[in-house]
Amino acid sequence: MAPGKGKRKYRRIFFATDLHGSELVFRKFISVAKFYDVDALIMGGDVFGKSFVPLIMDDSGKYSFEVHGQKLSQVPESDIPKYELQFMNAGEYPQRISKSEYEELLADEAKVSAFFDRLMSERLIRWAALGTENLAPLGVKCYWTGGNDDKQENIDKVVSTDYFVNVDGKVARIDDEHELASLGWSNPTPWKTPRECNEEELASKLDQLTSKIAEPSSCIFNIHPPPYDSNLDTAAKLDASFDPPRPVTSGGQQVLIPVGSTSVRAAIEKTQPLLMLCGHIHETKNDSKIKRTLCINPGSEYNAGLLRGVIVNVEKNKVLSHQFTSG
Repeated sequence: MAPGKGKRKYRRIFFATDLHGSELVFRKFISVAKFYDVDALIMGGDVFGKSFVPLIMDDSGKYSFEVHGQKLSQVPESDIPKYELQFMNAGEYPQRISKSEYEELLADEAKVSAFFDRLMSERLIRWAALGTENLAPLGVKCYWTGGNDDKQENIDKVVSTDYFVNVDGKVARIDDEHELASLGWSNPTPWKTPRECNEEELASKLDQLTSKIAEPSSCIFNIHPPPYDSNLDTAAKLDASFDPPRPVTSGGQQVLIPVGSTSVRAAIEKTQPLLMLCGHIHETKNDSKIKRTLCINPGSEYNAGLLRGVIVNVEKNKVLSHQFTSG
C-alpha cells in the first residue's frame, strides 16, 4: 500500500478508456496506479486494436510492409523490432509472416479473421499478466470491460485474475462503500460493430444491470457510450451511404451532432448513480451533470500514444474532486 492510502478517508480512482490495443498507452495506464497513488483502476471498453500489419519476409530474409501508406521493402531483420514496437504502440498488430503464408491467408477471408482474432486475444492475455504483475505488489485492482468494437469471443478468452478483473455486464464491489456497474455495449453506430444494439435492447441490458445495484446513491457507472445530448457525445455527423462513412459538411465545416445513447441517459436519470464514467467518443473530453450524477468522458488519443484519463476522488455519496490527465 502506498503511503498516502492509509491516511486518506476517501477513495481515489483512475479511469481511462478506448485504448484500442496500444501497448504504450496500456503500460502508461498500469503505471499510474503507483504514480497517482490510486485505490482502483478502471479501464473502459474498446480494448482491442483495429488492424493487422503483415511483415512479409522474402526468400532473402528481408521484409516488406506498409507504414502510414508508404511501402517499405528489403528491410533487414535487425530493423524489424523498432517497427514492431511502433505498430504496437499505435494499437496495431504486426506479425512476421512468409510470403507463402501471406498468400495463403489472402485466399481465405475466414483464415484472416481467425488469425487477427488470435493476435488480439494474445495481446490482452499478455496485458492481464502484465497488469497483475505490476498491480499485485500495490494491492490495486484493475476493473475492465470490452467495448462495442470488441468481439465477445475474444473478450471471453481472457481469464480474469485477482488484479485484472473483467466486470463487463456485472455489478462489482470495488470497496466497502462503492459498487461498479459496467457495460461495454453501445447504441447503433455507422460502423456496424460487433457489440452494438438498438436502444430498446440496450435499455434491457441496462435494466438487468441496474437491478443488481444495492445502493444507487454510491454506485459508479462504467458504461461505454455516453448519455445522449450530454456534451460528452458530440461527434461528426456521418453519411453511412458511403463505405467507409463520410463526415457531412455544411459551409465547409463538419456538421456536429450528439451521438450518445438515449437509454444510457434514461438509466442515469432513473438510477442517479454517484458517478458515470464513459468513453466511445474519442474527441469529446468533457464533464457534465445529469441530475445529481457527475458524468465524465476523458476522451482518447491512443493512436498518438497519449494516455487520456481522469483522477476522481470520492467519498461514499460524494464526488470530492476530479482532474483530467494527459501524457
